Amino acid sequence: MERTVIVTGASRGIGYAVALELAEAGYDILLVARSASQLAAVASACAKKGVLATALALDVTGRDAGAEIAKAAAAMPRLLWGLVNNAGMAQSAPLAQTDDELLLKHMELNFHAPMRLTRALVPLMKKGRVVNVCSTAALTGYPYVSAYAASKHALLGATRSLAREFAQKGITFNAVCPGYVRTEMFEQTLENIASKAKLDKAGAQQKLAALSPQNRVFEPGEVAKLVRFVLSDDAQGINGQALTIDGGEIEH
Repeated sequence: MERTVIVTGASRGIGYAVALELAEAGYDILLVARSASQLAAVASACAKKGVLATALALDVTGRDAGAEIAKAAAAMPRLLWGLVNNAGMAQSAPLAQTDDELLLKHMELNFHAPMRLTRALVPLMKKGRVVNVCSTAALTGYPYVSAYAASKHALLGATRSLAREFAQKGITFNAVCPGYVRTEMFEQTLENIASKAKLDKAGAQQKLAALSPQNRVFEPGEVAKLVRFVLSDDAQGINGQALTIDGGEIEH
């Protein structure tokens, strides 16, 4: 497969699973995250699948991040086909503690950064796919995550608008919106809930699993497989969509 895909937040969680899944599919991968040591391990795992995996350690919220990633992408031997904007944050807080700093941190990483990267990288694509990893919080609200939900709603809105803007240019834009996924971030969420609700960890997990009609937490590999499909030629007609992995929680 003569194609390169960029994956941000590739050092762990969903990003790590996406990187391995895409390497399995034969894409060359440009891996982006802040931790050089963690990225090196991911790059090594991807390379074992017979593809070129290049690690680029940087903070995607930096104003020059788009230019740096574009330079690295242009140096890859295969044409840029995909951008997976996966890097993100989720910090819960009641309204009284949702101060300006918390709002700005969520918007900067979850919305402004992917928009800047998209603006810098789409010009390198003749055709291709942009996949924004959002959340069911992009489609509905949950208590104590107003900053997070607002940032993901913003990213979904941009995804839908850009899908129409580029519809006849051979580039699609879609959002993958999972419910709670078993990642390092999920573990932090469990600890927060357990502490505030005076539950043990198992009780906190059951509380989150119960949000889905399937009564379960989802796995990073499930999200990765959906991203792989959306990047494929078979997904050419899928554009401007919010694709959920939530067991039927959100009907839209």
